[in-house]
Amino acid sequence: MKQWFVSFALIVLSAAMLHAQQPAAPAAKNEPSAALPTVDQVLARYVRALGGQAALSKLHSRVMIGTFEIPSRQISGSAELDMQAPDHFYSRVSIPGGGDHILVFDGKSGWALDPQSGLREVTGLELTELRRSSQFLYESRLRALFAAVRVLEKAMEGDRPVWVLEAIPAQGPAERFYFDTQTGLLLRHDSTQSTPDGDVPIEHRYFHYIAVDGVQVPSLLRHHDPSLDWQVTFSEIRQNVSIDPAEFARPAAPTTAP
Repeated sequence: MKQWFVSFALIVLSAAMLHAQQPAAPAAKNEPSAALPTVDQVLARYVRALGGQAALSKLHSRVMIGTFEIPSRQISGSAELDMQAPDHFYSRVSIPGGGDHILVFDGKSGWALDPQSGLREVTGLELTELRRSSQFLYESRLRALFAAVRVLEKAMEGDRPVWVLEAIPAQGPAERFYFDTQTGLLLRHDSTQSTPDGDVPIEHRYFHYIAVDGVQVPSLLRHHDPSLDWQVTFSEIRQNVSIDPAEFARPAAPTTAP
């Protein structure tokens, strides 16, 4: 259970959530293309598809609440994802009988809490990835957050043609982003998540974009890694709401009785 929870924290869309070595599974078929768009053209189209820079610039927080499911195991629970500009992030998955699984970045440090491992500090490459993905409106800022970004190819994601962008960070493996060539929206994000158990290749797919305060947000996230598939359906999405600072505060470590 620890792996799916840690990777849940990478849901950071300007849209809702968010890392690929070479991706765990390649996008269907490559299509020969006489001319690829530039990175700036793809990202500008994405910003317009979300609602435009003016609408995005008005946002300073987002709270997303929904249902977490592992269909193959008939497990379900609740999920909450809270983001506050410029770089505060909180995620919680609660499973009946399985407790709360929490991951937080407070702008400087990260911590995780779950029934199996207890409270632990996020460090190393895992912290680097968490810091990057905790940036508010992450996917609209690829140029600023990655050392290099390039358009790889035109491909197919399901039945949708996509532009595939590769983003290379200063540290860690590359990530890939799949933008719909027609709508401009982000459909898929491939990454490699560093966890205490090792590196995990991850695919995130985004569905059912809805307008919230004039900004498009995906209301369904599907996650795939080699060991598990899960999904989150968001039923409540609120923006520019006040988030209690205590939510990002690291809890005191339990004391051991002498």
